[in-house]
Amino acid sequence: MDEYARIAPLYDTVVGPFLRPVHAALVEALRAVAGDGPVVDLCCGTGVVAGMVARTGREAIGVDLSPAMLDRARARHGGARFLLGDATATGLAGGAFAGCVISFALHEKPPETGLAMLAEARRLVVPGGAILVADYRVVRGAWLTGLAITLVERLAGRAHHDCFSRYMAGGGSGPFLRRAGLAAGPAPGALRTRFMGGWVGLYQAVV
Repeated sequence: MDEYARIAPLYDTVVGPFLRPVHAALVEALRAVAGDGPVVDLCCGTGVVAGMVARTGREAIGVDLSPAMLDRARARHGGARFLLGDATATGLAGGAFAGCVISFALHEKPPETGLAMLAEARRLVVPGGAILVADYRVVRGAWLTGLAITLVERLAGRAHHDCFSRYMAGGGSGPFLRRAGLAAGPAPGALRTRFMGGWVGLYQAVV
């Protein structure tokens, strides 16, 4: 069953405008850490980041488990290649990529799945390559933004919201990346690394 089949046609219209600054910053950061090397986007969704990378002339591959999301990705971002697959075990060659992106995917998975995704990301990038993560962080203040984010996550379904709640209870992205054995800091090359009132962070983890 494709849990994203119902929202795939609306995703870019409803959610896309809020994520656009984050996606732009991801592509800026990828240029700084991955140069002209190939990039893989795990849990790529509708393929926006992979498509943006491909339009700069670099090789980009997106991987996702949702056929509906990938249909949208292939229709809109023909320059990138999109594969139906599990982000924890892609089957792609190890060390084949200069950079790996995981955007707004860790918070919606059980912790063990998120950790497995990060392990796969480490396998995929070359030594000295980088993993870039955009996801939620815990902040004080901007409570209206935090309330809106929590509401959206609740509307996504009980299982989704439960994963989000556990992720945030653990401190959000920074602590989660450290739990995976990755020393994470602000992504270089991006004009901004904090978004949505600070509730979203852009992180780099060097392999």
